[in-house]
Formats: sequence, C-alpha cells, structure tokens
Amino acid sequence: MRKIYDSFLTSFGLICRIPIPVKYRIDFSLFPLFFPLIGLIVSGMGFGLFFLLNPLFSLSGITAFIIILSQYLVFNLFHFDGLLDCADAFLFNTSKEKRLSILTDKRTGSFAIFAGAIYIMFKFYLLEESINILNNNGTLWLWTTVLFFYPLSGRIAGALMPAIIPPADEPGLAELLKGYSKLLVSSGIILSFAVPLFLIFLLTTNPHSFALPIIPFSGSIAGGLLISLLSKRYVGGYTGDSIGFTIEAGEIFHLIIIAELLRRIF
Repeated sequence: MRKIYDSFLTSFGLICRIPIPVKYRIDFSLFPLFFPLIGLIVSGMGFGLFFLLNPLFSLSGITAFIIILSQYLVFNLFHFDGLLDCADAFLFNTSKEKRLSILTDKRTGSFAIFAGAIYIMFKFYLLEESINILNNNGTLWLWTTVLFFYPLSGRIAGALMPAIIPPADEPGLAELLKGYSKLLVSSGIILSFAVPLFLIFLLTTNPHSFALPIIPFSGSIAGGLLISLLSKRYVGGYTGDSIGFTIEAGEIFHLIIIAELLRRIF
C-alpha cells in the first residue's frame, strides 16, 4: 500500500501544479499506471466547472474561458510549455543535437509564441462552439460527458509515447521513465477508459452509444502516435517536452472530433 501511495502522489505531483500538502517518497515505479488515470481527475474538474458555470452565464465563451484557464493554472501549464518548446525545436530546420539543446533552453522563440497563440485560440473556439451546440439543444448530457473527457484523451496519448519510442539522450523526465512498463500503461488506459463507458451505461440504454467515446479517443491516440514518430525522428526519442506536446495535441484532436460531430448531427 505504501508503494501505491507514494507512486500515486509522485505521479499526481508531477502533473498537478498545486503543491501536495502531505509527505511522500518519490517513486516512479507505478507512474505508467497512474499517468492516464490522473486524466480522470482533470476531466472531472472540467465537467464540474461546466455543471456549475453553464447555468450562470448566457455567453458560452465565459464558461469555456474559465474552464480552460482553470485547467491550465492547475494542470496543463507544464504540458503547454512542452508544446512551446517542441514548436521551437521541431519547426527549426537544424540537427538533432541542436533541437535537443533548444528543448532545454529556457528562452521562448518566435515559433513557440506563434504556435502557442494559435493553439489556445483554436482550443477556446472548439470548446465554446461545442458548449453552444449543447446549450442550443438542451444540454445533451451524453455528448457533454464525452466532450469533457478531452483531458483524459490527452493523457492517454501522452502515456503511450514512452511505451512505443525510446527516451531521447537528455536528462529529465525521459531519464526517470527508463524501464517504462507497457503492461502498467495498458492497465491504466483500460481502467481509465472504463469510466466513460460506465457513465454512458448510466446515461443511455442505446448500445450504439458505447461507440461514441471510441471516435475521439481513437483520434487522440492517432495524433499521439504521429507526434511520437516526429519526436523519434527529430530528437531520437521522447522527452518530457514531447510528452507534454502529445498531451496537448491529444486534447485538441478530441475537441476537433467532438465539435465536428456535434455540428454535423445537431
């Protein structure tokens, strides 16, 4: 039990920006298991904020803004930093060694500023548009539930990266995750994905509805695989920054698919 306790708090403390007020021993041994499962906590926060804020504001943009702001302040700024660093490194036409040095450089380049601004604006638009469609159709709770699992999608995509490509030659998270267990990460993904399926079971009796979350989750995983290939090609494997980039990409792929489906169906 102590091992589970320490490893969960280590995993949560790495991903969450709020300091954990209890003592624990640093233990990454079960990190592959808890990495995707922590996505459920982030998803729960977003859904809870939607449930509280949506009745208060007539403008969906306000609700979307507060949800995104809260998510980044509590969880996603680390991942967003990875997106920015990878934009600087991957978009710059140079050697693998130079790209690795860019990833460890604390300065922010023009590629990062451009990519970060476009990303946040697009993410806000997708979430606002989805909330608008839901509100115009009486807040369809089945679709709302699947929509707000986008943080889980991102963390599943990010959790897969260390299981399919080797670590890059750099100190940091990649070094800590050597020996990353494919069995543990598979177990974490299966357990975390069981939660949206269970909620769909509670919300509907239509057996076809169980296929609904598979579509955005599959898109997020496909996006994560693509970035994994890019990371292996450009820097020789995964880094902490490329994992963060994959999480952000997984989230936005999920939102793109859900927004498109909502617009076409409703």
